[in-house]
Amino acid sequence: MKKQFITKNLLSLVLFILSGFLFISNASDKEKTFNVTKGDILEVSTSNGNVNISIWNKDQAYIKAINIDEDDLNDLKIEQTGNKIYVEFKGQDSDDLYFEISIPAYLNLDISSGAGNISVNGNVAGKVDISTGGGNINLKDVGDKLTVATGGGNVSIGNISGESEVSTGGGNISIGDVKNKTEVSTGGGNITIGNIGGSGEVSTSGGNISVGKVSGSAELSTAGGNISLDGASGKVETSTAGGNINLKNISGSIEANTAGGNIYAELIPTANTNSEFNTASGDINLKIPSDARVSIEATVYVGKNMSEADADKLIKSDFEPATVDFHKTNFIKKFVLNGGGSNIELNTASGKIKINKK
Repeated sequence: MKKQFITKNLLSLVLFILSGFLFISNASDKEKTFNVTKGDILEVSTSNGNVNISIWNKDQAYIKAINIDEDDLNDLKIEQTGNKIYVEFKGQDSDDLYFEISIPAYLNLDISSGAGNISVNGNVAGKVDISTGGGNINLKDVGDKLTVATGGGNVSIGNISGESEVSTGGGNISIGDVKNKTEVSTGGGNITIGNIGGSGEVSTSGGNISVGKVSGSAELSTAGGNISLDGASGKVETSTAGGNINLKNISGSIEANTAGGNIYAELIPTANTNSEFNTASGDINLKIPSDARVSIEATVYVGKNMSEADADKLIKSDFEPATVDFHKTNFIKKFVLNGGGSNIELNTASGKIKINKK
């Protein structure tokens, strides 16, 4: 009896193992190779699965779809028509599917996945358009126009030569230098960008923003993080719901707003510009050249019971004020440098203001 029991269990185990092998054998691979020339397009559209692209020196495009369930084989197309290589997968059962692709750097890319990660291991010279419903996107350098979007993953990109638009629903974004204008946004992560050769529009719903030098105007906004900018040669607009703002080497004008952080700014004002700094509870420190032609108005909310002598300590400057006004609950100092010119307003509800020579 005991022997029969052991025999039955062994037979069940063997059948289980064999069924596993049979199940595994249902998955297969499919591969194709095409000759390509400069200007050709690789278009990949897959309902799921990761897409890994490598750059090589051959004038060929190699596509391999790995782990396709047999029930999904008819839902896979890999074909070449004219100057386009088209890869399409609409299957639903191939949970472990992924694509391995090798191409020359000059191909233009249009890649989309319903939920997988997308990576390009090597520099690309052509136009790039990449999207995924929720995976990560990793790229090296891109030589032409770039459009990247993911529903919630992280994005990492090298240097970008053309115009670019990068977005994620909630991940972090890291980009090298951008030689042209760019728009970058995330629903809640941090954003780090090197230098921008054109205008930059950068936003996040809750993370920090760090940008190098911008050769043009810059618009940076976050719902709650810190903002850091190393330089700009145009109008700078920054806003955060609660973080600090750090702006260096700005040649132009600044509009900076934070609900609760400190503001530090180095400003070289250009002619006929207006700048404004506002914080609800932080300090403001403005550095400006002594030869700048500006009119500055600094205002601190002091409440009803503060004396003028104590209020005077809240606004300090390397420059002599033209007028001092203690008006109701506001203490105001006005400065006119070199005959006046561009207007600068500094406002804090419960912090201090410093105006120093740069």
